[in-house]
Amino acid sequence: MSTSSTWQTIEFPTCNVCGSEFLILDLLIDHCKEQHQNLPYVCEHYGTAVKYWSEFERHQLVHSGERLHVCPVCRKAFGRNDNLKRHMKNHAEMYCEECEVCFTSEEEFKRHKIIHAKEKVVV
Repeated sequence: MSTSSTWQTIEFPTCNVCGSEFLILDLLIDHCKEQHQNLPYVCEHYGTAVKYWSEFERHQLVHSGERLHVCPVCRKAFGRNDNLKRHMKNHAEMYCEECEVCFTSEEEFKRHKIIHAKEKVVV
């Protein structure tokens, strides 16, 4: 019989506003509604509390699993367009920040950059 013990770290639901921890998620949700009334929208999955409905909707995309925004270079998919844009910087050598387009070939990207160079000369 082994005498060694295994310790597991238990993560309790934590308030994203004040850092309070709770034994169960329902208590965290109640806490957010009572203590942080200026944050009326509370995620029932994580207990994340936010002030605006638009923030709440954006957060809910995490739970839907929908990934409609696809990187044209590596085909990685994202639930939100801002995450795709941040990811595109990984392909910076072929990403045009002016028009937010990523190219799959270096030759195509070089031709594209000429368009912006001409626009700057004309202006």
